[in-house]
Amino acid sequence: MLHSPIVTAGPGSVELPRSPAPIVKANDLMFVHFERPDLERAERYLRDFGLIVVSKSDKEIYLRGTSARPYVYRITRGPQARFVGLGLSVPSLDDLQKLSGAFNRPIEAAEGPGGGSVVRLIDPEGVKVDVLHGVAPSEPLPTRSAILHNAPSQTVRVNDTQRPALEPPQVTKLGHLVLETPDFERSVRWYMDTLGFIPSDVMCLPDGTPVGAFMRLDRGDEPTDHHTLFVALGLESKVDHVAFEVVDLDAVEMGQQVLMARQYRHAWGVGRHLLGSQIFDYWRDPWGQKHEHYADGDLFDAVQPPGYHVLDRAGLYQWGPDLPDDFIDAKLTPRRLVSVLKTAMTDRPRLKKMLALKRSVSKPARPWR
Repeated sequence: MLHSPIVTAGPGSVELPRSPAPIVKANDLMFVHFERPDLERAERYLRDFGLIVVSKSDKEIYLRGTSARPYVYRITRGPQARFVGLGLSVPSLDDLQKLSGAFNRPIEAAEGPGGGSVVRLIDPEGVKVDVLHGVAPSEPLPTRSAILHNAPSQTVRVNDTQRPALEPPQVTKLGHLVLETPDFERSVRWYMDTLGFIPSDVMCLPDGTPVGAFMRLDRGDEPTDHHTLFVALGLESKVDHVAFEVVDLDAVEMGQQVLMARQYRHAWGVGRHLLGSQIFDYWRDPWGQKHEHYADGDLFDAVQPPGYHVLDRAGLYQWGPDLPDDFIDAKLTPRRLVSVLKTAMTDRPRLKKMLALKRSVSKPARPWR
């Protein structure tokens, strides 16, 4: 697989600078929230995926991984299958007070396991962003250690075998999510200026215009995931996928075996990403929403500067099966066509970016040369 070329940020290129003074700096991704018309079907899929039910009622289900986060996935019964929003945490009550004052939103008691306090925000595209503090952690669950492997330079196993259990993998945490937005500049700046996200890698059109940003939490000297949020230009506001960390490659592969046996729809994998380096495998839930198992991702501290890369399909992975044609949803559905036509009448530069983006991701993956 050929890597996408790196763009040198400098004269004539467009940079994506960090916010000089964000209102707060979020320090953790807590949960994602979806609405589903069939809670039982949603629960069955997520159990098979590796999540654990914490509490449930006729109206709502909360699920967790093995870490101390009290829950990482919230499902509410509703008339349609849709993404509702996400939850982030901040280090102090003072942070909540800053957000409350900046957006004229009250500080309320948070719902769900762990309690705490919350300020409920809405991003520029209508995504609900709950910002929490004081959530009581749960007792972490026992998690198997990563499997050690024999290698030419090390022997870790003699007179023994590798036999990982054929069962749903242990999800350690919710790692990241990908948000698409028709107004990239406004959305990405909102998350940077409001919540302190910093760019790790920026995807650009051939002319150097940023259209996607892998962004991480700013924890100073403490390393954090390469990206907790990826904001990308899209034909409409939507969540592309949500990603969950598992222990190692064997857990990723066993997850594939279990989900394949349950006859869920596979989306892409197993492979290794280029930006972020994760070993990945994607599956669709009964409503087509992509969920990712991943292992072995990059960690950056706040000092690491961003990289700039030309967006193309080949730059999305180092090895693995070719990107399926239906993985990137760039079809002009009737609803999207209406949106594109409105953009054409009101914002020609943005329309030009959207069409250039569609051309970039619609090209077949380049073969190895």
